[in-house]
Amino acid sequence: MMVIANSQDQKIELQNYLQRLTDATDPQPANIVELRIEERLSRTLPTLVAPWGENGPAIDQAMFVVTKNLSATGVSLISQTGIETENLLMVLLNQSEFRFLKGLVRYRRPIDGGFVQVGVELERIVDPCEFPKLLQLAKLIARLNRS
Repeated sequence: MMVIANSQDQKIELQNYLQRLTDATDPQPANIVELRIEERLSRTLPTLVAPWGENGPAIDQAMFVVTKNLSATGVSLISQTGIETENLLMVLLNQSEFRFLKGLVRYRRPIDGGFVQVGVELERIVDPCEFPKLLQLAKLIARLNRS
């Protein structure tokens, strides 16, 4: 995998990945009509998230959440515990492909049952070669995706 140098190229690569993901998954019926510039697609996918600190992703603090919806530039997550970091690493787990995504938390909102909805603006796809510990995590995720 190569590192993309141009920020615009990174955004296009990210948007293309999210579009492939939403095309390959089944939509859940939306029960609320939202008037937004950017369309939100209701998708529930298991997702691995980890805090992103000064030294990159803290894999040892990773946890599982689920997505509520996806857009061309972001994702809404549902978590049982609050995601306290401002920057995070995400991996949307599905059967076809996965990417490491770096995101910025834009909001946190408590919802019923003690859950928290977290809005994340996605910044870029992270090449696992940037952080060697991601290569080990990639092998584990690949095995999970095959089962």
